[in-house]
Amino acid sequence: MERIEFIKTVLKEFEGESISYCILRNYEFLLNGGKPSDIESLDTVVSKKDYEKMRKILIENGFEERTQQFSLKHKAFFKLINLKKVSFDIQVGGVHWNDICYLDEKIILGNRLKKEFFNVPNNDNTFVMLLVHSILGKRFFKQKYQRILLELINSVNNKYIYDHLSNIFNKKVAKELICLVRNNQFDKIKTKNLVTYFLLKKPNHLTIFIALFFRWVKQRKNPFNIAPLISVIGPDGSGKSTLVNHLNVFLRDSGKNTSLVYTGRGRDHILPISLIGRKYKRAEKINDGIRPDPKTLVSEIAKSNPNNTNKKSLNGKIKRKILYTLAAPVFSLDLFLRYWFRIFPKRFNKNIVITDRYCSDIILMENVPFWFKRILLGLFPKPTISIYLYNSAQTLHERRPEESVSELDRQMAIFNKFNYDLKIKTLNKEKNRDIIINHISSYLMRNWW
Repeated sequence: MERIEFIKTVLKEFEGESISYCILRNYEFLLNGGKPSDIESLDTVVSKKDYEKMRKILIENGFEERTQQFSLKHKAFFKLINLKKVSFDIQVGGVHWNDICYLDEKIILGNRLKKEFFNVPNNDNTFVMLLVHSILGKRFFKQKYQRILLELINSVNNKYIYDHLSNIFNKKVAKELICLVRNNQFDKIKTKNLVTYFLLKKPNHLTIFIALFFRWVKQRKNPFNIAPLISVIGPDGSGKSTLVNHLNVFLRDSGKNTSLVYTGRGRDHILPISLIGRKYKRAEKINDGIRPDPKTLVSEIAKSNPNNTNKKSLNGKIKRKILYTLAAPVFSLDLFLRYWFRIFPKRFNKNIVITDRYCSDIILMENVPFWFKRILLGLFPKPTISIYLYNSAQTLHERRPEESVSELDRQMAIFNKFNYDLKIKTLNKEKNRDIIINHISSYLMRNWW
């Protein structure tokens, strides 16, 4: 209901600015009918002279403009209200199929009707538009459109319909289409043949279509246009795993292709660094005079916390720094291999990848110079969207008692040296989740993912 009231407000602003437009179809929800999903996209036509005014009103009402798609005559705007979409798919200058106009703005807008607080095509143009849209755009007839066409066939101006269909196709096709609709024989309409005829009828039709096809290939089939990589990082206890799991479920429920990939320490390695790391840490603890506890052994060198150990000598410190610095490239190589063998193929196949701890274990390594860690980090592709979760060290310690306050402070001090798309203090879980989902969903919609 909130979304409908919001759309009504926007449409009334269109009316107040005397914008020449009409909503083409599926507007019944504005009149307390239709399906809830219809609200997600309003197919609209606007005159060329009024497009900028419409665009200004939409932007002022919080709509975001999607990047230009392959169809240059279509302009798309969207807004998320309580994480649910409201959008306008605007055709400028008339009704088009793949940038080829078949109902000019003078025709469709010159005969529009007022429906309470918004404009729609008159019955004659609605009949032509739904018929041609089903043939060219859908290449089949939805039950809803069949019903509307059958309701209109006995009330429309037959000469007007015949003339416009003759102009779009030819006189013979126009006569056949009217006859088939009148007899409820939609299954006998050969949509593919009519699409081919329409493309070849005029030389400029084919020229426009070929140009659009190459733009479509560049945008939708470009092998270099890989899917987004979403990275969630933060200190231990900040809620990374919970967030990535929820985000993965939400995006999948929204119809997105997603993959969840863990890129932290302890599991899913390609190189045998977990085994080596455990053996080294066990030997290190014995050397430091600490009895190793199998339940608390760290799986790899990246997790070392020598502040909690008793260093025997300066030589021991130097030796440890040398060993950890030498080990850092090995751990980075493992992560590098995981990216190219596990993450990149998924992105290449147009799966949105969500990662937990992407590269964060590199920058958290102790006993390794920070400048060296930055060099290693620079070898990795940057995530499309980076999200940093944090809280006070004391709060994180309460959530994760095995991590000391000083260690958590150290982690956050390192994280704060980098920039992120979102920095979220994990106070209100549901509110934070909505902010993050809204940010990610907006990015994906804006860029047609």
